[in-house]
Amino acid sequence: MKKRNKIYTAIRSLAVLLATLCVLSFGTTTALAAGTVYTIPENALAPKPNPALFGETTDPAVIQSLIDRSATLLEGQELSWNADIERMEDSTMRYYCDDSILVITWKEVIQNAAVTFAEIKLADGSQLRRALAGGSYNSGIRQKATVMGEEANAVIAFSGDFYDLRSLGITVYQRQLYRNEPQRVDTAFFTAGGDMIFSHRGELAGPGEAQAFIEQNDVLFSVAFGPILVEDGVLRTETERYPVGEINAQYSRAVIAQKDHLHYLLMTTGQEGRFWRRITVNEAGQYIFDKGVQKAYTLDGGQTATIAMQGSTVNRVDWDQERTMSDIIYFVSAIPEA
Repeated sequence: MKKRNKIYTAIRSLAVLLATLCVLSFGTTTALAAGTVYTIPENALAPKPNPALFGETTDPAVIQSLIDRSATLLEGQELSWNADIERMEDSTMRYYCDDSILVITWKEVIQNAAVTFAEIKLADGSQLRRALAGGSYNSGIRQKATVMGEEANAVIAFSGDFYDLRSLGITVYQRQLYRNEPQRVDTAFFTAGGDMIFSHRGELAGPGEAQAFIEQNDVLFSVAFGPILVEDGVLRTETERYPVGEINAQYSRAVIAQKDHLHYLLMTTGQEGRFWRRITVNEAGQYIFDKGVQKAYTLDGGQTATIAMQGSTVNRVDWDQERTMSDIIYFVSAIPEA
């Protein structure tokens, strides 16, 4: 037993050392200069992430070493991830870290539901993006999130609102208003500065109101699904009927949340291993609210709910069969390729 413990300790120490050396060696060659912010031009293809900076571990000490390395990027913000989280049995934590982006994923079991989280901190708002399958609105093409993420050079990608399945809400893409049907669903807008802001169903319905909102708030894109789960740090309970998402049924869920400035938390819930329970929208709201987010919004769930990194899914997708879809939200590195 003592010999086994010594071997485990040696392996753990080596893993921490390798992770530290990886990020430190990267930092010495491509570290952000003091006061410099890399901004990716709108509509330009993002730089490819450095493959050497992706990793996977079961050791919280490895993740903590990356967090320590990212102190400047984090700007003193508190993470939802911490070393004391009770993670799902036999699950791993995946990560990516450079000077412009930190990504940590992990899995928990909450009330017998398998819950996957991905926490992202960015250096600049231009690193938060949306991609449409086929590259244009209403292309008629659908692709898997893993494929769209790889094509866009995403560090991490998240399934979106599946806009071409329905004609509801306000749809903005690359600053252009494509759909303006705000009466029945809440809409989440994403600004050039990297913030998520909301309009409630029934708002922005007057002539020119949606376009004025887009211009006044520097909106780059939007997603239309909902409902809003958390707003200004306050949990919202959905009691009315809602036209999408089967909100009161037991279902796999997808949620995007903003915790702080340029700080996002993604969440999917579903079935994995012996953890079989699916949840309602209000339960999803409680789960994400408990992580300390300021804003949270529901995206298309069920088999659509997908978190993807490096061409593979992070969460278990329903029926183990990744679905083709119309769009993703994704996060990229701002470090120029060598």
